Amino acid sequence: MFKKGYASLIIIILCLLQAPLLCAQDQPEDQEWKQYGLKYRTFRVTLLPGLSTNGIAAANYASKYSLNILGGYDGALDKGFELGSLVNANKYYAHGVQIAGLGNYSGKETAGIQLGGLGNYSGNAMQGIQLAGIGNWSNGDMQGMQFSGVFNLAGGHSQGLQAAGVLNISQKSMQGLFGSGVGNIAGGEMQGLLFSGIFNIAKDDMQGIAASGVLNYSKFFQGISFSTVNVSQEFQGIQIGNVNVAKQGQGIQIGMLNYADKFEGVPIGLISYYGNGRTNFDTWTSETGFSNVGVKLGTKEIYNMISIGYNPFLSRDVWQVGWSIGRLHEYEHHYLYSDFSYFKINEGGWTKDINSIVKYRLLFGKEFSNGFKIYGGPTLNMLISRIPESDDYTFYRMFDFSAKGRQYVFWTGLSFGIELF
Repeated sequence: MFKKGYASLIIIILCLLQAPLLCAQDQPEDQEWKQYGLKYRTFRVTLLPGLSTNGIAAANYASKYSLNILGGYDGALDKGFELGSLVNANKYYAHGVQIAGLGNYSGKETAGIQLGGLGNYSGNAMQGIQLAGIGNWSNGDMQGMQFSGVFNLAGGHSQGLQAAGVLNISQKSMQGLFGSGVGNIAGGEMQGLLFSGIFNIAKDDMQGIAASGVLNYSKFFQGISFSTVNVSQEFQGIQIGNVNVAKQGQGIQIGMLNYADKFEGVPIGLISYYGNGRTNFDTWTSETGFSNVGVKLGTKEIYNMISIGYNPFLSRDVWQVGWSIGRLHEYEHHYLYSDFSYFKINEGGWTKDINSIVKYRLLFGKEFSNGFKIYGGPTLNMLISRIPESDDYTFYRMFDFSAKGRQYVFWTGLSFGIELF
């Protein structure tokens, strides 16, 4: 609260500042304010709206320099500087720098810098920088940088850099670098670098690098997508997540579950199922004595397989679970498979310590009837184990050594099997 003496002094100063000498200031050559039917004064001082050097008609004036002791509502800030302890508001436009304890308001376009303790608003396009404790809102296009503690909102297109504690939202497209604690949302397309704690969502296309904690979604995606769940109607590039889903895709999918109606590329997953791909059942054995069954999924050329096997030749319960990735080469009279496999070997129950076999197979196969193939070929094997029972997993060793409590054993072998469907 102001004491009566201070209040009277401020009123006297404001009255003096309205002297004719102020009214006759030099006017800039670029007179944009005339388009809005405004008058021009270089300086203005405002205590409250209606109590200023421009009187109660302050909304009819544009100025270059503006001081709002508490808050001001004026016509325009014209390529200048405006400072307010609480609020700076301009009915038409603000070109320059606005700094306020609470917020800055521009009824139409804004160009320059807005710094507000709570928020900044531009009634039309915004070009420049907006910084706010809670939110920035541009009712038209946004070009430049927006930083806020909670949200950045653009009613049109966004281009540049946006960083928010919770959300970045553009009703149309986003282009640039966007980072948020929760999500980035575009009513149109997204292009650039997109980082969020939970989701990136584009109604139309998404291009670039998108990373989020839970979900990346777009109609069409081109680039690299990192998230727990990646969903696109179409994509070209790389999807990395626990679940990757697309109607049509080209590139690489890496995840626990990969799915597409139509896919061309490299699947790397526990389950990779495609409408135009393969679904085969395999059974095979090898020199280790394990009898295995597996499900082979993926594209026609690149496949992933999950399997389970049991060794009936040992006097105890020994079983394994495996994952493989391989490629099929088709020739006129035969097939050639080459794949890498990882098998976790278990003694009785699940063995928590390291006990694994890494295997490479080169298999020659022939189809004897539709959906029935027989294959076989050499294997290269490496055992990595911390348990003494692993000594009898193979009947011979090419060489072996121990390091840091682990035993490493290498040998070659043979594998024979059948592929169905």
